[in-house]
Amino acid sequence: MFNHRVFDPAIIQDKKTLDIGCGRNKLPGAVGLDCVQLPGVDIVCDLNEPLPFGNGEFEVVYSNQVLEHVPDMIGLVEEIHRVLEPGGLMVAHVPYFRSSWAAVDPTHIRNFTLNSLDYFVAGTYFYEDYRFSEVNFFKIEKFLDSNYPPTFFRWIFAKLALRWSSRFENSAFSFVYPFESLTFVLTK
Repeated sequence: MFNHRVFDPAIIQDKKTLDIGCGRNKLPGAVGLDCVQLPGVDIVCDLNEPLPFGNGEFEVVYSNQVLEHVPDMIGLVEEIHRVLEPGGLMVAHVPYFRSSWAAVDPTHIRNFTLNSLDYFVAGTYFYEDYRFSEVNFFKIEKFLDSNYPPTFFRWIFAKLALRWSSRFENSAFSFVYPFESLTFVLTK
């Protein structure tokens, strides 16, 4: 009854997928791209440069704990948009800004709130008034702590955070119940 809504990895199953920053944990069947050659990496590429793929080549671009490391994140999101086919999905798992995971890694250069990727989604307040790019996705979904077991408190605080994100994140509630991870699913 109190399960909070979590990201369902089945939505990307059996789709042509680019796994950006895959490291040693590439998604099965995906094309693995990373900045260093590791077991499972198919293509070595600097994520601050254009991606070595054609327009509309993938149904899904997946990144797990990557965007917080990339200096030119705006350029990378533009490139992700370019290599996605119409209707394709960008799935990004990032540490939530209140999580200790956001601060523990010295290579993290940014934090993420619930509205951080709204700058790339047409129709959102941030895109309409403050966008940094003309690239736009048309839909965004947000999930908190998808990899943790459901609890009553996780359910109630996730509902509050997702419903009133700015109020939640700027209140004591975000300190009382800091989430660990945030997943964005953007549709092109």
